[in-house]
Amino acid sequence: MARNKWSLGLITMLILSLILGACTTPKTPATAAPQPETPATAVPQPEPAVVEPVTIQYWSNGWFPSAIDGRKALVDKFNKENEGKVQVEYIQGDWSTGETYIQSGAAAGGGIACVMDWWSGGAIDFYSKGWVLDLAPYMTPERRALMIEEQWKARTADDGAIVANGTVLEEPLLMVHYNPVLLEAAGITPATVDKPWTWDELYANAKLLTLDVNGKNATEAGFDKDNVKQWGYIHRIDAEKAWQDGMFFAQGVQGESIVREENGKWGWFLNDKGAAAYNRFLSIVREGIAPEATIGLGGDTLEQMFVDGMAAMILRPAFAIPILHNNFPDFKFSSMPVPMDANQKVFYQAGGEGMVVTKNCEHPKEAADFLFWLMEPENSAVLAYGNGMLPATYEALKFEPFKSDPTWDIVRNYLDIAQIFTIPFNPNYLEFRDTVLGPTYVEFAAGNMTFDEANNIITQQAEEILNR
Repeated sequence: MARNKWSLGLITMLILSLILGACTTPKTPATAAPQPETPATAVPQPEPAVVEPVTIQYWSNGWFPSAIDGRKALVDKFNKENEGKVQVEYIQGDWSTGETYIQSGAAAGGGIACVMDWWSGGAIDFYSKGWVLDLAPYMTPERRALMIEEQWKARTADDGAIVANGTVLEEPLLMVHYNPVLLEAAGITPATVDKPWTWDELYANAKLLTLDVNGKNATEAGFDKDNVKQWGYIHRIDAEKAWQDGMFFAQGVQGESIVREENGKWGWFLNDKGAAAYNRFLSIVREGIAPEATIGLGGDTLEQMFVDGMAAMILRPAFAIPILHNNFPDFKFSSMPVPMDANQKVFYQAGGEGMVVTKNCEHPKEAADFLFWLMEPENSAVLAYGNGMLPATYEALKFEPFKSDPTWDIVRNYLDIAQIFTIPFNPNYLEFRDTVLGPTYVEFAAGNMTFDEANNIITQQAEEILNR
């Protein structure tokens, strides 16, 4: 009995042990040694975008080596200063194709250069046709100060739009270029800035320099006018120069524009002083100091005659200086002021050349920045000197290469005694100029009509054409 109780207790204890064991929480296994984390896979980042510099194309009408070289040098300088931001691409154009170039580009909606060389009156015409942009939004006081107000006015359309910057000016730039050896041989002292010749003195000296094959000059008895070997003085008288240079001298003494509007009507208003100057300018064949072949003579031929000793003096713009140096480096010549009376003012019209921004330009701000950069004095000096013309930024005359060239003292003197005026824009002026004014005065110069007859035709046609 006691044995049975012990056995029963033992069994009971075993059962309880099993039950308690089943209810006990098992031990947490030992924590494994920390393993190095696998680095997270890096998310690919986009490569920084490469920003290409803005490209501006520049259509240039530079037409002789030093003019082209000066423009290209400035493009290179601008590109270095603006590397990575703006780059200018030089395109060689020419005057004869400019209008067709921009017109076709406007019709096609683009595909042409952003920047073009042109002249101020033509730029206003381009703007009126919707081919070029207004530069006024890019103007600053500092930029405005680079050129005098009259020159800005000559580049401003009726609605106030500034249609071009200023690079070089048409006037005052005419000079008398002479062969110092021939003048010295004739005992003639050249005119100077302090002692300019009058027209009477120019023609008198030119007669002394006009020599026949026997060595007699045009003032001596027995002079053979049909066998001249050296002419005293020649200037171009073709349809272009008959109006361009003739108006320079006539307006110089008249003191105002000959083509203008009076009492609401456009016309050709040539007064007595202007008529006398125009007549004298066109009379060099009559004076016996230039050959009949002068009528229609081109600039290249005139310069060749000068170099060959067939002409002692020639009237040419200042840009003939670099052309002569380029084409005839061994030829020695000098320059003097144009004829003028004592205490005379040099009256000249505002205008000249500049650059336009074409209508479909994709980067007009950068194009405008380039135009105004070119007007800064040290840059303007390079462009204008290479072109052989007066810089639109007068301060450029103080910079090289102008600074050390005494020839330009003539132009500096012109500016000291200058009075400027502006010719109002007339859309019919070009037609009048090219079809009436130039050709009619050529007919007078050739001896086919009197000056009064020529002037009457021009006056009548001006009234008709300019007021259409």
